[in-house]
Amino acid sequence: MSALLDIDAASAALISQLALEEIAEIRDSSKGKGRAGAPLSDGDCAFSAYEEEMQDMLRFFQDLELARSLDNALELDQPALSVLSVVEDGARDDHAYAAALERGEPLPAQSEVQRLMEDPDFARLSAEEQGTPGTAPVASESEGEFEIEVGPSVMARPVRPARAQCIACGDILRAMTSFKAACEHFYCRPCLSNLATTCIGDESLYPLRCCSQNLPIDGTRGVYAYLEVRLRISFTKKAQEYTTVFKNRLYCPRPTCSTFLGSIENHLENPACPRCATEVCIRCKQIAHFGDACGENVAIEQVKALAREQHWQTCPGCGQIIDLQQGCFHMTCRCRTEFCYVCAARWKNCTCPQWDEARLIVTAEQRVQNEMGPQARAVAPAIFQQRVEQRVERLRYEHDCALGHRWYRRNGGARCEECRYRLPDYLLVCRSCGIAACVRCARNRL
Repeated sequence: MSALLDIDAASAALISQLALEEIAEIRDSSKGKGRAGAPLSDGDCAFSAYEEEMQDMLRFFQDLELARSLDNALELDQPALSVLSVVEDGARDDHAYAAALERGEPLPAQSEVQRLMEDPDFARLSAEEQGTPGTAPVASESEGEFEIEVGPSVMARPVRPARAQCIACGDILRAMTSFKAACEHFYCRPCLSNLATTCIGDESLYPLRCCSQNLPIDGTRGVYAYLEVRLRISFTKKAQEYTTVFKNRLYCPRPTCSTFLGSIENHLENPACPRCATEVCIRCKQIAHFGDACGENVAIEQVKALAREQHWQTCPGCGQIIDLQQGCFHMTCRCRTEFCYVCAARWKNCTCPQWDEARLIVTAEQRVQNEMGPQARAVAPAIFQQRVEQRVERLRYEHDCALGHRWYRRNGGARCEECRYRLPDYLLVCRSCGIAACVRCARNRL
């Protein structure tokens, strides 16, 4: 039975059923050959015990298949169940509001669920989910097939891979109900939700990627199919902001609000913030001044002055100010624009050097330390210096791993070179360029 536990329940039940059919055929063929009333031989007792074991196994795997089917149904219908839960909570809050109104009592404040139900995006999602329940991700038959050998015959039957490993947390998952990226990596629901949640507060993660390939968003195999409805709506709204050119983005100028109001290209007149009702001037992006000339934005001018003083650069794509902390002059902005940090020209459209020599040496030392360990400089200074010189020459031409990074795990706490967070357990180090990064940066940012 332990061998059968390694395959799916339906196949194990089929094997048990075929074994019982073979037992029945053997019994039929041996009828009339024994002496009537004779006691059972040791072989007959063993044969009966084997038949009982096969019957118990068949019942076990049939029950297991039923339990897993119910579990899968609940997981696959999670988006629809989430919508229904919100609708039920909203109906309860509406009932409490109506009861207070009927009794003449002070009306309760509008709840978060009631505000969510008034959102047109939620109304659309609610109609989609309740109109098409159970439209869950379906694994294709091309996701792995093998043959099950039963006795002397072989039955060809397509079988979906049962298990997969989440690339983010390492947990073992059911492949059929897990998100699969274009690079063949899998994500569990919590890790995919965490990635979407982090992206809402960090534009550098947009669009969602794994191994430099964009994750599918829509459809039954897309990211949205795995997100809880409130997170899905929040991510959709944030995506609308991220896909708007930075210099055209319009926000409520009140610091306590800062609601995104869309692109200035979509407004012919000064819009009012839907949250705090503040009117915004589409020319200077400040509070509407009703006939007065647009004044200079003192805060923006102060930032520009500081940028000039610190020799910061401005992205030619979106206008954001960029500061180079380490590495080469090849910059990739959050808007995915690639440009030269020295002159702000689009990358490979200028004759500027790719590196500052001092930064190049510092980066090479960091990369060698990533490979040899933090004590290498003191323990083997000659070897360390030799490796640094080799890394300097390599970084001049292969600093960005244009064909993709090749990661291996290095245990021990250290700081991620990309996001600058210190990780307590391990980092991933590229075998080619030597950069050390956390899992989030290695898989979803670089």
